[in-house]
Order: sequence, then structure tokens, then C-alpha cells
Amino acid sequence: MRIKLNLFNVIKLTSVLLIILLLTAIAFTFNLGARIYRHFYGVKAGVTLEGVPVENLLPTEVRAEVEKMAKAINRAPVNARFDKENMEIIPEENGLTVDVTATVEAVMSAQPQEKVKLKIIILEPEITAEIFRSIDKKIAEFSTSGGGSQGRTDNLYVAAKYMNGTVLAPGDVFSFNKVTGPRTFERGYSMAPVVGGMGIGGGVCQVATTIYNAAMIAGMEIVERHPHSIRVYYVPPGRDATITNYIDFKFRNSSDKFIQIRSGAGGGYVWVQIWSQ
Repeated sequence: MRIKLNLFNVIKLTSVLLIILLLTAIAFTFNLGARIYRHFYGVKAGVTLEGVPVENLLPTEVRAEVEKMAKAINRAPVNARFDKENMEIIPEENGLTVDVTATVEAVMSAQPQEKVKLKIIILEPEITAEIFRSIDKKIAEFSTSGGGSQGRTDNLYVAAKYMNGTVLAPGDVFSFNKVTGPRTFERGYSMAPVVGGMGIGGGVCQVATTIYNAAMIAGMEIVERHPHSIRVYYVPPGRDATITNYIDFKFRNSSDKFIQIRSGAGGGYVWVQIWSQ
């Protein structure tokens, strides 16, 4: 009986060892297979991407590495702009983006020990300092004259200052509310009379009316315009444009050139000029 038990234990132990050996062999076989697969389909030996070793990586792994690098490099282009405080043109800045697909292809086709660089695309801004300098022909001008409280004349000045220097590419739409708003104390606006009482930014409809007439003279497409509910005194009937937080004045640059709005105000007087290339 004891002999049978010992034999059973030996058989059981042997079975366990065989199972362990079999599992080890299977694991080794699969690992070896994976290594062989990477050897034939992965990145070749000694290849680096921007100094980072990528040997034996598969395409999906290379893409993940490229996308990680791209996050630290990609940046949008910045248009040139007009500094309204210093009356200076701030130059444009090019943007950068990594061509992920082209970079992955370059890595996967690289020869052993090759040093691969990221494929970079330079993104040029839409508006450059040269465009600002090329806008040198006045195509329209309009002015209005009114009066009122100090708060009202201050609001005219603030709104005209926000408009001054605005550049529109062909097809762009100018929105008075977007350019001059929001009308808040923090942005320099004051309380002044509005239709039906008092309001922050009262009087800026005169600025909207002035740019409306200048845009018409320049032959621009009027996209949105609303008349006042009462007669205004600074333009003939039918030539006014009212704005609120909910209604806007908009026009489209329907020319084939860049245009710039130049504007100013003082003492109840508002002037707007539209210049083109």
C-alpha cells in the first residue's frame, strides 16, 4: 500500500513538473515569436528619433512616441496685429506642427543606426506685418457729430479705440459687438443715456452708425443692421444703426483685398476711415 502511495506521489509530482515545463516552453515560444515579429516588422536596429532609441518598435508604438513629441512642439501661428496703445505693428509669428504620418513612415523605413528627425511643417499666419504696411489707400470716410454727457463722449472714444486698427481679410465679417464689447466698466465704458433710461456704454450707437455709413460708402456687404426706434440727430433718416447686447451691426469685406478700419472720437465727434491695399 505504501509503495502505491509513493508511486502516486511521484506521478503527481512528475505531472506538475511537466505542466510547468510545458508552460515555460509555451511562454518562451510566444516571446521568441514576438521578438522575431519585431525583428522583421519593427524599427531596425540602432534607429533613433530625435535622439530617442526606437529600435524594434512597431508602427503603432512609433506613432504614439511621435504624437507625444508633437505635443511639446505644435503651436498655432499668430497673426500680426496693431498695438492700439503704442500705435505700432506687432510682427506675426509662424506656427509649427509635426507631420505625424510622414515621421512614422521615415522611422519605419530608416536603415540600421539611422538618426531620424521629426518632419516639421511651418504654418504661416494669415495676416502679416507686410499686409498691414500694404494697406495704404483710403477708400471711404464718414464722420458724425453729437453731444451729450461726459459719460457718453467717453463711451464714443472707448468704442472707437477698440475698433481702430481692425483688419479684415476678404470675406471676413466685422461684428461691432465682438470688436467693441462687452461693454463693461472694466473695459472702460461709463453710464450714459440710452433709449428708455441709462445704461453702460450709452451712446455707442453713434459709433456703430458711423462705421455703417463708412462701410456703405466703401461698397461693403451689410450683413446685419437695425434702425433705432426713435429719430437720431447725427445722421439723416434711414442712415442709422443701433446696437444692444442682443442685436449687432455686421458687414462683410466683400472686396478681394485686405481692409483696415481706422477710427477715433473726441468731444462727441466720431470719425471712421476704411483703408485698403
